Amino acid sequence: MSNVRQYQNVQVMTADGVRLIIMLYDGVLRFNSLAAASMAQKDVSGRSHYINRSMAIVCELLTSLDMERGGEIAVKLSSLYDFCVRQLNAANAGNDPAALEAVNRVIIELRGGWAAIAADRVSQPEENLRTRSVNCAR
Repeated sequence: MSNVRQYQNVQVMTADGVRLIIMLYDGVLRFNSLAAASMAQKDVSGRSHYINRSMAIVCELLTSLDMERGGEIAVKLSSLYDFCVRQLNAANAGNDPAALEAVNRVIIELRGGWAAIAADRVSQPEENLRTRSVNCAR
């Protein structure tokens, strides 16, 4: 196994749920970029391969939603992921880079939300320490 592959495996195995979702979104964006490049080169096999990789990620995100506990957010995510699946199918069937771009816009927006959650998690421990220090000083 190459050093890069080992590093990637360690990243995935040690990532928390939020970071893992961000990594999955990054994968969709990367595969869509490769699919678009394949379209430009008229490489049908490459296009299909990369779109199928994106599709696999989006389908995994869709099937992993907990509709009971997730409530309205899970319903909205389900609709967005379903839209992405339809657009990926359209991109593959019609050799349509605009459909890939539509998926990218959704994924970039979702990624931004999850990245904000990750950033908030990083900043909260410091806030909690300050709060505890203030409470202890009283």
